[in-house]
Amino acid sequence: MSSLEDDMLHLIKEIKEVRPYRKKLKFNTGEIKEVNLERNLKDWAKTPGSIYKQLLAPDYFEKVKLNTEMETIYWENGIDFCPDTLYSLAE
Repeated sequence: MSSLEDDMLHLIKEIKEVRPYRKKLKFNTGEIKEVNLERNLKDWAKTPGSIYKQLLAPDYFEKVKLNTEMETIYWENGIDFCPDTLYSLAE
């Protein structure tokens, strides 16, 4: 990978598929990558009062939306993720 690619800001252009704790996202690089958040969500949900617990409910997790202005994903409870973080977690 060149240093230019390392410095690239990754943005989400489209949600391709959503399954419990996983989603396939199309990035501004043209790549489609699958992101599995299960382990992270379970860790973050351990904190008392954590809003991440809501995302452990498959029905709620699947209500993810694309913020076209910020070019990332979010849920109505206010949770969103940095697209670069999602890119780095992608398989």
